[in-house]
Order: sequence, then structure tokens, then C-alpha cells
Amino acid sequence: MNRVLKLNSAKPTSRILVGDEVCVPASPMPVATTPSYTQAEVIQIIRDAWPDELEEHALFIAHRESKYRTGAISGNKCCYGLFQIYYRWHKSWLPEIGVTTANQLLDPRLNAAAAYRIFQRNNGWGPWK
Repeated sequence: MNRVLKLNSAKPTSRILVGDEVCVPASPMPVATTPSYTQAEVIQIIRDAWPDELEEHALFIAHRESKYRTGAISGNKCCYGLFQIYYRWHKSWLPEIGVTTANQLLDPRLNAAAAYRIFQRNNGWGPWK
């Protein structure tokens, strides 16, 4: 109610007459929600994306980077998701795997796939050392 009063420079005692214009604040935009995943589901997603011989180290990295939080975004908003992928650094090739926006890296399957692709492109764990 106070927002409406402020928006109209009005008081609680102000009268509204026929023909008066009244400003009403817009409704907030709906917030997109992302599915939540259990830790066991996140671990399985990582295991599915990485070869068997690399799974354990990939799990270690994901836990260190995000504590398996799929919606993790770094404080300076450069790095996204499980593996804290630096979107601006990799955005030129990420469309190859279906990632065209930074927020898509909050999808754990896309993030794990992108992380494995980064591993392949860098011939190792370099980005996470």
C-alpha cells in the first residue's frame, strides 16, 4: 500500500475521484526456478559425464569449487555451476555443446559436460589447479 501512495504522491486520507489517474506498481516478474538436485543425483550426473578413470578427481574438483551446489555463482559473477566455469573465457566454443548463455551452466548436466570438454581442450586439469 505504501508503494502505491508514494508512487502517486498521496496520503492515506487522499481522495480518488472519477477521472483521476492512479499509478499502480507493476507486478514483479516471475522468477525462473531451477530444479533442485540431491547430492547423490549431482554425484551421479558428474560420474555420467566423466570417464571412469577421471570421476573421482572430477568429484573432488566439483566439491572444492561449488560443494556440489548446482546454482553456485562466484561473487564477481564470472564463474557458474558445479565446476565454476568461467563463461566469458569459454563462450566462443560452449555453443558446440549447447551452452549459449552463462545461466545454462547452472544445469548440472551441461556444466559437467562443459567441464569435461574443458579438461579435453586443455589436456588436463590446468583450469582447476
